[in-house]
Amino acid sequence: MKLTKKAFALLLSLLLIFAPVLTVTAAAAAAPKQKDIPMINVHGFMAAHIYKDKNDPSKGYIWDWSQEEILDLIKKALPIIAKYFVLDDWDGMANAVLPLALEFFDGCILEPDGSPAGNTAVKFEYPDPSTIKKDSVLDFSYDWRLDPLDSAAELNKFIDYVLECSGADQVALTCHSLGGVVTTSYISLYGDKKLRSVCYNTTAIYGETYTGELLSGKMVLSGDAIQYYLEYAFEGMDYEKLLNGIISVANGLGLLDFVCNFGNLALEKLSPILLPEVVVPLFAGMPSIWAMVPDEYVDASRDYVFNVVYKDSDVDRSALIEKLDNYDEIVRAHKTETLRQLNEDANLYVFSRYGYSTIPIVPSYSRLTDSVVDTKYSSFGATTADYKNKLSDEEIAGTDPAYISPDRMIDASTCLFPEQTWFFKDFPHATNAPLEEMIETLLYTDFQATVDTYEEYPRFMQFNRETNTVSPYTAADAAGEVTFVQKLLNFLRILTEKLQTLFERIKTVVAAFRG
Repeated sequence: MKLTKKAFALLLSLLLIFAPVLTVTAAAAAAPKQKDIPMINVHGFMAAHIYKDKNDPSKGYIWDWSQEEILDLIKKALPIIAKYFVLDDWDGMANAVLPLALEFFDGCILEPDGSPAGNTAVKFEYPDPSTIKKDSVLDFSYDWRLDPLDSAAELNKFIDYVLECSGADQVALTCHSLGGVVTTSYISLYGDKKLRSVCYNTTAIYGETYTGELLSGKMVLSGDAIQYYLEYAFEGMDYEKLLNGIISVANGLGLLDFVCNFGNLALEKLSPILLPEVVVPLFAGMPSIWAMVPDEYVDASRDYVFNVVYKDSDVDRSALIEKLDNYDEIVRAHKTETLRQLNEDANLYVFSRYGYSTIPIVPSYSRLTDSVVDTKYSSFGATTADYKNKLSDEEIAGTDPAYISPDRMIDASTCLFPEQTWFFKDFPHATNAPLEEMIETLLYTDFQATVDTYEEYPRFMQFNRETNTVSPYTAADAAGEVTFVQKLLNFLRILTEKLQTLFERIKTVVAAFRG
């Protein structure tokens, strides 16, 4: 018996000593399987070109304006705005701007039933059959304006085509943004038997707060909202820190609120004419936009658009409403159940990003997002702090620290699939290239990988803009982040340097003039 106890103690000691080595070895052993099935990318909103005339591609695209076209619109609009502002004639301003807006958005507004206007369309040509192999990576293109159920039907045809050409029996899917809505619609209609693995990469299947607020008429500008948004807008620009410092000072002095007051007045005065004629038809006419309204905003949005904005309209929009009803009944009402079933039948991965506020024209501008989709929605249920804030002690009390992000902005324990959900700090919505290798690794792993499977892919990651890479996000990284005081000192330092440079140039010019 003594020998047995000693042997057990020795074995336990060896396990404790070599546990880290065994863990690393296990992670390394979890190498992805060979690429034996095709991978299909289902992209998001505005990812495909829409021809002005599907029969004549030379006419170009809608929703694809050049810088010259945008500047031309501004040049035409500014004198009109200035004239009627001086006259304090807001109705006159709206009526004068309306033809310019309608001309600019020509072809973009759908028919009242949510179908394409004129000959506008996405022309998606299937790849040559001989080029589709079991290790192919393919892009699915669709008309992102239209009913997700129609796009799902097109995706079903494409998957069948890829399976037939490749000889594979299943595919791997990765979907981004609106692509998550299309993918879930596909599964709702056709099931998941053709899918071996799926990655929901910062998708909008649970919605976007700003979409719900805009469609329910909640629009407002504020200085803080503008400052938050410009911090993102200036990313990567020369003098980024200097510009952000100037904006911060301007906001602190109340200058941004002064500008926003005028903007809010303009929204109030121009809305009665421009909303029903341009803004609402442009966006609320798209069934795809409605699919990205969060559940809690659906009723208010329906009421605002159809009973307030269109109260006096004699246009028949019953066909559009029917499409919205069908989506809500088939997909929205069952999406969580659909995702749970997918998780039973296939390998499922969820990517969520954070580090930004949302667009600055809604009350909930401080929601934590990837600049577009709320982090709580793209993660399927994480608890998040607001932008620039942290979760309180009460909010994370009793939660396993492994689920709390190093910056205390995320509690992953409340996610629908907490062990299969990854978070990426400071990662904007539209960028995808840095994640391609990680997505392929997970999708081709021949079992359900988790946040513990690969050492290089833990639950919390961070994006490095300079190197365009992702890496583990640790407590040491969070501790080394720049504080507000440090940002202020950096701003003052940069400002001093710029002033010194300016003074040196002035001295040089003066000296040359005297000489």
